[in-house]
Amino acid sequence: MKAGEAGIKKSYSGIPPGMLRFLVRGIIIFVAWRLLYELVLRPSGSPDHELTRFLLKCTYHVLTLFYTGLSIDGYSLYINKEPIITFTTGCNGLELLVLYLSFLICYPSPFRRWFSFAVAGIIIINVLNIARCAALASWFYHRLPLWDFMHHYIFKIVIYGVNFYLWVLYCRANAKKKTA
Repeated sequence: MKAGEAGIKKSYSGIPPGMLRFLVRGIIIFVAWRLLYELVLRPSGSPDHELTRFLLKCTYHVLTLFYTGLSIDGYSLYINKEPIITFTTGCNGLELLVLYLSFLICYPSPFRRWFSFAVAGIIIINVLNIARCAALASWFYHRLPLWDFMHHYIFKIVIYGVNFYLWVLYCRANAKKKTA
């Protein structure tokens, strides 16, 4: 048993302390979020319901710039009485927002920097998600090919790529602050 403990300690001793803190924080946040979401938030429908309605209404308003005859019924968006897109809780971007904010929490930074990146990131991610849904609705309405591919792959790559880029900017800003 003691040899096993020594092996585990040796494995962890090679991890830089800052990286270990980041990983431990990440695991704690992940477990806490999953428990909070599965036990409290999902059963209550909040914030999924509100965020999905927000996304639906914003997408509707963006599409009014390009189309007439738009309507909403439940979580579905119609153009000229034709169902175009139905919003589900998986569309609302909640998990992406939580992932983005969790990274910011795990990576130490002064509060002002954290807060500015948190607010800017939330806005950017929501704007991208609204643009994604509007583009998908338009894509479907015009019966363009590869709708499923665009929905499941291309738009996700773009949104996760932007999320990753925001993290890079956040880390660079922190690194510049530490060297200055």
